[in-house]
Amino acid sequence: MATTIQDLRGDARILGPSNAKRDVSVVTNIARHHSATDTGDVFGFQEYWQGTLGWGTGGYHEIILRDGTVQWCYFDEDVTNGVAGHNTPTYHICLVGNGNFTEQQEQAFYDRARAAMERFNLTYLNVLGHNEFTNNATECPGTDMNVVRNILAGGDGNVTEPEYIIQDWNKEMVVAADVLNVRKNPNTQSEILRQLTRGQVFQSDRVTLNGEVISGSANWFEVDGNGWVARSLIAESSVDNEWREESGVVTVAISGGINLRGPSASGDITNPTILPIIRRVDQDEAFTYDKILIQKNGHAFVRQSLNEGYAWLAVGPTSNGVVTTYWVSGIEI
Repeated sequence: MATTIQDLRGDARILGPSNAKRDVSVVTNIARHHSATDTGDVFGFQEYWQGTLGWGTGGYHEIILRDGTVQWCYFDEDVTNGVAGHNTPTYHICLVGNGNFTEQQEQAFYDRARAAMERFNLTYLNVLGHNEFTNNATECPGTDMNVVRNILAGGDGNVTEPEYIIQDWNKEMVVAADVLNVRKNPNTQSEILRQLTRGQVFQSDRVTLNGEVISGSANWFEVDGNGWVARSLIAESSVDNEWREESGVVTVAISGGINLRGPSASGDITNPTILPIIRRVDQDEAFTYDKILIQKNGHAFVRQSLNEGYAWLAVGPTSNGVVTTYWVSGIEI
């Protein structure tokens, strides 16, 4: 059965696009997403993208509805907002649903993914789930991407041992847990080679994108050339962060609220965006904090101590250590 396509590219009803164009030769990945909703389409989703998030371009090039119909929203040259930090080289396809997809949707996805692979001269190894991109902890895409890639490669979806996708990393990392197991392979069933302790710094030359998903991230990092550790309990060892021992109360100022992330075992992690979302802190809701983290070029966060661990709320984006747009009131950085 042929996939039904609604070609909405260039349609005046589609948001933007306002992002800068790209040369299609830079596209190196195809991302699979889910909407985390039971229903919906591009016209409903872009009300949230524009009204709540303030975006001028939508999240996905293509959206696959529950009946398998494809809404083709943006041209290949358009950069959409699907994966933080990875949008310029990525083509985004989203399935409407929350971890459960219809047979028609799956058929449409494989048709559209293969079409994109051909256009961009990519292979099944270039097709990633949202939570397989570095520094993106999320339940999206709500499916086992090792199975997805197996089917794209012509298999039957029966995967006993994944084909690990490894990229260069070449950064110093620091342990953010009291004790951290280093494993032979990037999964918790693998042999423990040794243990690291909080604050220990190690060199990581490579990252596995599709290891076992831990706290919303499929990334595992190589430790000094021997063994792997999960992303959720480590952070980049960076001098581009500033800590302030301040406490107070902020109030969320943007409609739609802000994601509260955590819990982290450590109170001094440097990238809270890798943590799972605990809940949404609504507009006008007060939030008590006991410490401030300022990324030089990223975001500023306030920290709240929990009974077990710590929660983190972004207060706005930063440039050269200065907050450029405040999402909360009651603080100045």
